[in-house]
Amino acid sequence: MNELLEQFLIETRELVQSATEDLLALEAAPGDAEAVNRVFRAFHTLKGSVGLFDYPSWFALLHAAEDGLSAARAGTLSVDANLIDVSLETLDATARWAEAIETTKRLPDATAAEANALAARYRSLLTSGPKTQVANVAALPGWAANLINASAECGGMALTAVRYRPREDCFFAGDDPLGLVRKVPGLLAVFVIPAAPWPPGAEFDAYACNLDITLLTGAPREEVEAVFRLVGDQVTAVEVPRDRPTASARAAVTPPLDAVVAAILAEQVGVLAAAGGSDADAGRLEACARAAANALLSAGHDGDAESCKRALEHGSDALREAIESILFGGPTKPSLPEAGEPLVPSEPFGADVTRTLRVDATRVDALLALAGELVVARNALGHLATRAEAGESAATLARAIRDADANLGRLSATLHRNVVSLRLTRLSQVFRRFVRPVREAARTLGKDVVLDFDGEDTEADRSIVENLFEPLLHVVRNALDHGLEDEETRRQCGKPQAGHIRIEAGQDGDSIVVTVSDDGRGIDPAFIRRRAVERGLRSTEAAAAMDDDAVTDLIFAPGFSTAEAVGALSGRGVGMDAVRAAAERLGGRVSVESRIGLGTVVRLHLPRTVSLIRVMVVGAGGESYGVAMDAIVEVVRKPRTSIHAVVGGNAAVLRRRTVPVVRLADLLGHGDSFTAAQDALLLIVQAAGETVALEVDRFEERIDAVVRPPTGLVGFMPGVAGTTPLGDGRVLLVLDPATMLASAPTVDRQPGEGR
Repeated sequence: MNELLEQFLIETRELVQSATEDLLALEAAPGDAEAVNRVFRAFHTLKGSVGLFDYPSWFALLHAAEDGLSAARAGTLSVDANLIDVSLETLDATARWAEAIETTKRLPDATAAEANALAARYRSLLTSGPKTQVANVAALPGWAANLINASAECGGMALTAVRYRPREDCFFAGDDPLGLVRKVPGLLAVFVIPAAPWPPGAEFDAYACNLDITLLTGAPREEVEAVFRLVGDQVTAVEVPRDRPTASARAAVTPPLDAVVAAILAEQVGVLAAAGGSDADAGRLEACARAAANALLSAGHDGDAESCKRALEHGSDALREAIESILFGGPTKPSLPEAGEPLVPSEPFGADVTRTLRVDATRVDALLALAGELVVARNALGHLATRAEAGESAATLARAIRDADANLGRLSATLHRNVVSLRLTRLSQVFRRFVRPVREAARTLGKDVVLDFDGEDTEADRSIVENLFEPLLHVVRNALDHGLEDEETRRQCGKPQAGHIRIEAGQDGDSIVVTVSDDGRGIDPAFIRRRAVERGLRSTEAAAAMDDDAVTDLIFAPGFSTAEAVGALSGRGVGMDAVRAAAERLGGRVSVESRIGLGTVVRLHLPRTVSLIRVMVVGAGGESYGVAMDAIVEVVRKPRTSIHAVVGGNAAVLRRRTVPVVRLADLLGHGDSFTAAQDALLLIVQAAGETVALEVDRFEERIDAVVRPPTGLVGFMPGVAGTTPLGDGRVLLVLDPATMLASAPTVDRQPGEGR
């Protein structure tokens, strides 16, 4: 993918997002003139960017959108639901087409049809058009009569003659005269002459339009009016009533080549002749083909333009023959394959898509400074090697090596933090995407909904942010469909008519917590029990034995749904199950709290980054495991005689408080392993808000490690926080003590006061 196209795709996503936000803001405040201007500028920039590439249908749609928004700016078109809806659908199409170009290097096959349908909706919104009149041929103005006489081969077609004299400053108003002419359907002839004598070269103003354009088309007057609707004061159109010819006669009509177009084609023939028939200069061939095709398109010779494009694929001689046939009217046109293939061969399907990341320059400067410090640290190691070769004492060298290692550790940790910070992305990027889905879902359900955000500046790793939208969307849809009541029910409950959904985020240590809350009906555990029994997820006895928290957790069970029927938003039982699966896939977890009649809160606890953390390596059952130092309150060595058997397990007194003691080997399934050491080695951790002592067999070392989320079979093991490679090549399992203890049914965690 070339750099220009890559930058275009990046800017397109940003413009689509900003324009979507402004359109939704306009729906709430239609009189916001500045918002209208922002939307217009976004569409104008999109149109200009698309115009750099060969996407005519896309360009035509954005031009139609720009026309509609320009009329809204001028006050001749109201900013209502119709304009907003078609503009949002245009942005949707733009986003999909940009994605298709990035992945397949081409637009979808249905692009032209979709673009034409959307453009027609814009045209239907605009009612003002150019001045028109119906006339007999004898009563035509001189310019129109000359136009008809020059195109006598049009037979008995019903024609429309148009004279378009653009204002001198039309370019500064955003008008493209020749672009408008090219959009006229059924174009048969175009004549362009100076509106006034050209000034001397020294006085020539390239930014002043001096054109008098007349054209003839077989399209109905209404279709012509739609094209020139925003420049009606510069256009005169007259109808020329004639009998319509047969289809074969209509197909035989070909507009004559304008002198300027003919000169352009002749110049391309000269360039190709100078090349001597060589196909070596692909750039020159492509330039000639594009120049000829563009000139023909401007004159309404769409078929001939396509012939030039197809001829390019067959080399210099075929292209030259095609242009000469068009220019000199040879008896036959070259035999070429059908249109449809791209002008320039695309990259193989499935090629890797270039991924980009915008980075603050100050962060890059910090990395550059760290790279310099690392070079200095490396040179220090070379100096140590020289000292060792000189026979310096081992004790002195050991101290120097430890100092060098500490310095390298500090630099590598800082480097890792800075590199990780490059991938940090604000959650506002995800939050902003919910405005439109909530709006559309609320309209579908007939509910009045207010959506609020908080904590949009919270940052997380790009991979977390990019994969957060889908699970959050399921939660928001459930809040809309199941959580929020209809207006009448809310009124009876004494609640505001508009339901309230709040999405917020915050940082909790090295994690982030994303919360979706609503003020709806809440989750009724009794209803969940009945539905679980009805769906066969639990027996009647098992459901009755579950506490309310466990019952509420059933909403995450696969296939479970509280909906009576499958609807457009929910009811298939895959929503909340997908939320939990997505959270676990990202290395996090999900929890839910609810109060009947007050609402529901769903929290996603997710890692903020792939962090470099300090890990303690311990032994249990003959294996080595890691535990993050942040999860350890303290390390204690206790005489084994101070550990006593109690109901449900063992316990020890720690600082006048009795804490349960659990062997890590037992939790990991190494029950046959037992260390009869005189002292017990204990890791003091927190689990479910309580203090627990984990007994390990040995303490090994402390390391800095990049812990990655567990995948594969390890991903299904409870209590595994991730994995990290060791210096000797082994892979170390890093444990999550809190999760392991929470899933251990035999552990008695009831603390008591020491005696």
